[in-house]
Amino acid sequence: MFDPVFARNPKEAARLREKHLAIIGCGSGGSALADMATRSGFGVFTLVDPEVLAPENIGRHILHRDAVGTSKARGVQSAIEAVNPSAKVEAVEGKFSDLAMKPDLLVVATDSFACESLVNDYSIREGVPAVYGGCWGEASVGEILYVVPGKTPCYECFAGFRRQAAEIPAHARKYTEPELDTTRLPGQAGLWANILVITGVMFQVILGLVDHESDRRQLIDYEHTLFLVNVSKYDSGLQPLAVTFGKVKKGCAICDESKLAELGSGFRDCPLGVRW
Repeated sequence: MFDPVFARNPKEAARLREKHLAIIGCGSGGSALADMATRSGFGVFTLVDPEVLAPENIGRHILHRDAVGTSKARGVQSAIEAVNPSAKVEAVEGKFSDLAMKPDLLVVATDSFACESLVNDYSIREGVPAVYGGCWGEASVGEILYVVPGKTPCYECFAGFRRQAAEIPAHARKYTEPELDTTRLPGQAGLWANILVITGVMFQVILGLVDHESDRRQLIDYEHTLFLVNVSKYDSGLQPLAVTFGKVKKGCAICDESKLAELGSGFRDCPLGVRW
């Protein structure tokens, strides 16, 4: 039976209803992408996030005050089902590990380098494409990297630059909390509108990777796999309110086994075609 919710995008909904997205991270970016995917017609989701919603999250999230203190993954699951009760949604209230069901695409919206590396390992082993999204400063510039195993450089080819560019403060709690993720970036200010611009571009890439009948397929060329989105950094060399396409060169041990000897260097020499 046709759901009138999708009356304005029936063709896309018909093509996407069996597509399975695994969204890793259900914070500001992950929740926005889940909402976009649901309203576009995606019908199968796996949501992974170990955290609960805090009051300061609400200004940049699809959930509201009544969800404070509850699981982000469960909350986003409820939001998806409120729009599309027919959607199949699994909520994982924990850290990422191998998934029970292989998805069509991994959507990575976490601020943890360690988690991104785990997802990259799974992506390469299982042959599942992945899209990684993040932002810098007060969500002034976004970065979107897509990986198609066997055809493009992987996340680790890019991670060296990200790790060098980010300043992660020392966590005193690491001595009392063995499970603390010390690779997470600290929370920063930034408008919800900026997040929506960045995730809106990211969603176009998602559609290009999973919907082979979409015009957005032309975004995927396996060469320009890095998108830099300048939302509000007006003193940057990047054009404001525009997307700059960048290249990432293969150079890590995952993509090139001859690089195994360099593992100890932490991929410090991974080259990146575009820096900002």
